[in-house]
Amino acid sequence: MNELLALVILIAAARMGGEIATRVRQSPMLGEIIAGLLLGPTALNLISPNETLEFLGHLGILFMTFLAGMETDLRMLRKVAGPSVLVSEFGIALSVALGFAVGWLFDFGLASSLFLGAALSTSSIAVTARVFTDFKLMRTRVGLLSMAAHAVDDILAMLLIIFVVSLFGGEATSAPVWLVLAKVAAFLAITAVIGLWVLKPVMRWVYRLRSREMHFTVAVLLVLGFGWMAEFFGLADVLGAFAAGAFLHYTEEAEPAIVHRVEALSDGFLVPVFFGVIGLQTDLFLLLDAVPLVAIALIAAIVGKLVGCGLGARVTGYSNRESVIVGAGMVPRAGLALIMLGLVPEDSLPDVMAPLLVAIVFLTALVTAPILRLAVKPQHAQDEAATT
Repeated sequence: MNELLALVILIAAARMGGEIATRVRQSPMLGEIIAGLLLGPTALNLISPNETLEFLGHLGILFMTFLAGMETDLRMLRKVAGPSVLVSEFGIALSVALGFAVGWLFDFGLASSLFLGAALSTSSIAVTARVFTDFKLMRTRVGLLSMAAHAVDDILAMLLIIFVVSLFGGEATSAPVWLVLAKVAAFLAITAVIGLWVLKPVMRWVYRLRSREMHFTVAVLLVLGFGWMAEFFGLADVLGAFAAGAFLHYTEEAEPAIVHRVEALSDGFLVPVFFGVIGLQTDLFLLLDAVPLVAIALIAAIVGKLVGCGLGARVTGYSNRESVIVGAGMVPRAGLALIMLGLVPEDSLPDVMAPLLVAIVFLTALVTAPILRLAVKPQHAQDEAATT
């Protein structure tokens, strides 16, 4: 199919699916993923994922994460730095343990079982940001904690992945842990200098220009530039996009017009493509012979973050309800779990590993909104009762 026509169909279907999901009080993300699932090999097989769709979808991740950063107050974020580390560590530890147990149960062997555990240790800040925005949780203290924990997750999961991939003699073997830590420190130092001291005068100068389009252009450059910088230092580019949004919010120079324009580009175009592509990449028929494996691995993926991260939040003083929200927000798995597949030699993993991880990324994104709705709904009911 022609790429432009495929893009037209995917955007139209994803937006329609998102609207239907909204009308039944679900996250638009669910409808967008299901739309991709119906257009892909699971149902109609009308559109195949291609480089153009995947690239546009990835841009959607960056801008969605940038907007999440724009909703984050760095001054408040410092207050949850300690709890976020515990939340991340508890979630990663339990996810790795459960993932390893699942692999061992299905005779994956030691290395492949550790690989599955490492894959389940990742988390997706982009998916969480979208769902938290839908539920108006981004500016709450649980939203701040979740965003901070995601940032810590990216770093710790990367270190874990380097160790696990080294067991296979893969591409990441040559990267020692000290070098990864040095790159993380360098990235944080450079972005802090730019964000705290350079960005504010630059934005003031931009706002003196008559061209309002320049404001949007600068926002785009920040997203792409910080994303590239994160990749250069061996981190996920979404971490750079999140930092760009957070620092722009910190300057207090961001006009609402910038947010509105980025939201229009993101929510109206790029983000539906991203979630639609997740559906396109998922062929549920490949997993028909592995339903028990998928079911158990999905349970492990949900419990690992929901219980692990929730426990981390609980021991740092958050309420039971807040802890469930934090844990649910950490459930979506990142594309990093899929990138891991390309870091190990061919034929070194069970054949079912690739479709299994695609299914886990898809299904964890799918279940996050319903879990959050169950946790958030009691508070909404209390708020409504208080106003009557």
